[in-house]
Amino acid sequence: MFSTPLVYSTDLAYIHDAGFSDFAARAVPELVNILSRNGIRRGLVVDVGCGSGVLAKGLIEAGYDVVGVDVSPAMIRLARTRVPHGTFRVGSISTFRFPRCAAVVALNEVANYVPGRLRALRRFFARAHDALLPGGLIVFDFIASAEQRTYAGKSRSGTDWAVALRAEVDRSGRLLTRHITTFRRIDGEYRKSSETHRVHIYDPTEVRRALIGIGFRVTMRRSYGRLRLLPGDVGVIAEKGRPPRFKGFSKF
Repeated sequence: MFSTPLVYSTDLAYIHDAGFSDFAARAVPELVNILSRNGIRRGLVVDVGCGSGVLAKGLIEAGYDVVGVDVSPAMIRLARTRVPHGTFRVGSISTFRFPRCAAVVALNEVANYVPGRLRALRRFFARAHDALLPGGLIVFDFIASAEQRTYAGKSRSGTDWAVALRAEVDRSGRLLTRHITTFRRIDGEYRKSSETHRVHIYDPTEVRRALIGIGFRVTMRRSYGRLRLLPGDVGVIAEKGRPPRFKGFSKF
């Protein structure tokens, strides 16, 4: 059994919401278009790795019911503040029990945080498939190449926070390690904390094969409509098959 390390503790969750939630906001209209084009105009959407609730809020405003789940209690607290009438739960992508739903979304590289490599990711796909209604979708993106995702050091800051980051990949090219140091001003003084995130890099061919083997029809792309993904990322739209329609019995 694999354990999930604590990620996005209080200060990093705050900083991510304040300075890095624009991707989720820009993803809302594109995701709604994807769902609508596939005949999903209402129903329950499970937002895996929901973060601070930006995407969930947009989906609810578009008329969907949403259950958001995130491994970070700090993120869930932010989501409940942003969307007081929403449903949010602390849970791991590896063990969360999906309710019956019309769609599962896991945007912004959430799938790369699944511990246990492709075997565990395949179990996530299988649990999502079991929960989806016929014709339901799983929409997610993942890092397929770490070549453009490593850096010796970079930083970003806001009015009351700053973050310094460094990322490296192992020799296999399959494990990306991010070192994150945060500074957040509390009562006039800056508080320092740090986290290390290890994310698995997946081969698109293997991911496609895993999804098809479970019973999905798969489309891969480099964008969600007008929203371009980060370099090295691949977006996936996978549909659960619909049962055949029988119009009657043949006469023998």
